[in-house]
Amino acid sequence: MPAEGLALFFYSPAFEVIPNQFNERYDVVARYSAQDILQSGWLIGGEALAGKAAMISAKTGEGRIVLIGFRTQHRAQTHGTFKLLFNALIR
Repeated sequence: MPAEGLALFFYSPAFEVIPNQFNERYDVVARYSAQDILQSGWLIGGEALAGKAAMISAKTGEGRIVLIGFRTQHRAQTHGTFKLLFNALIR
């Protein structure tokens, strides 16, 4: 996976890990850019999305929960994000 990629955001959640005593359980896998987040189309409320986590992996018990806030499989197999879906499944 390259260091930067494009993801479709359409009425999807964005995450923020608030500092607490369990922060070591959370890993931010992908984050929305803090600036220039629009690559094509249109954007309303981009300031609320900028810099937020787009994908988080959280330890729970002996397993993990992966929260994905964008469509990794948008329009079937997207080259930019499909790999993140498979990595979440096999991890």
